[in-house]
Amino acid sequence: MKLKSGQGGPNVRAALLDAAVALFSEQGVAGTAVAEIAARAGVTSAMVHYYFKTKDQLLDAVVEEKLIGQFIAFVAGGLDDNQADPFLLTEGLVRRIVAASDRMPWLPPLWVREVLSEGGALREKLLRRVNLDKQEAFKACIAAGQKRGLVNPGIHPQLLFISVVGLTMVPLSMVKNWNRIPIIGNVSKQDLARHVVALLKNGLSVPGPASGPAKTRGRKA
Repeated sequence: MKLKSGQGGPNVRAALLDAAVALFSEQGVAGTAVAEIAARAGVTSAMVHYYFKTKDQLLDAVVEEKLIGQFIAFVAGGLDDNQADPFLLTEGLVRRIVAASDRMPWLPPLWVREVLSEGGALREKLLRRVNLDKQEAFKACIAAGQKRGLVNPGIHPQLLFISVVGLTMVPLSMVKNWNRIPIIGNVSKQDLARHVVALLKNGLSVPGPASGPAKTRGRKA
């Protein structure tokens, strides 16, 4: 968001955060100067320092308001019912992440660059602040599904959430270049969502009779 003449107050702060996440997603936190953020927002560098005394304070706001307040709050919706259908819960998680990338196109490349990657500037800040209660509820739902004999016993409940993030965020971070990558070609985000859901549902399914009884396989695993 670039400010129009006469806009100020909260609009300036919001525009600076929008400019920051856009630039961070394009060129990284380390590669982005405060002056570039100001220019993208249509204000002077002095205005950046007025709202955020230091670049580190700006990063704190990005984590609190953009990553946690917008993305995680949106994606975590519906993950607090550990008695829910584990398949529908997992599908909902996939589709919310894909939908979040439409609302926040800067998100996937920023997440991969600055959260997933070793040394990412936002990883530690996020880990110190994020509340994982709903992710824990998601894990509990998967574990409960395994106890009821619904979910593949080979699935590790503690790893499924991060698996979903990896299967969605990594390809979404390259969405602008999909048509330039021969192995991907002309696909859409909806194609990605359907693919990941199908992949996970098949992986979650208890092995069929041809592979042996599910309960026996569960005990051997």
